[in-house]
Amino acid sequence: MEVNRLFILNYHDIVMPYARKVNTSHSKIYASRSVLFLQKDGTLNPLAIELSLPHPDGEQLGAISKVFTPAEDGVEGALWRTAKAFVAINDSGVHQLLSHWYFKLAEVHVV
Repeated sequence: MEVNRLFILNYHDIVMPYARKVNTSHSKIYASRSVLFLQKDGTLNPLAIELSLPHPDGEQLGAISKVFTPAEDGVEGALWRTAKAFVAINDSGVHQLLSHWYFKLAEVHVV
């Protein structure tokens, strides 16, 4: 393989510490990992998405995870679209709450 064409978008480790707290409320969140393939036209195509919840008996037991693969129709298609939505939630949450704050708002500005 001459060119790196597989990428992993891993929000699992950064989201999981907050997932237990969030999931005790009326809101729910999954931590996500995605495997993406770089196509010849330069677009990234998702190949698989793993969604994880904290284990109900404690962090020492790891996570409960399920992997979703692309599907168009029926229940599998709905689950695939839902998995992609949770990846988008993780992506925007990490950007807004961590990287945007750290790189833009926490920075000292010269006046």
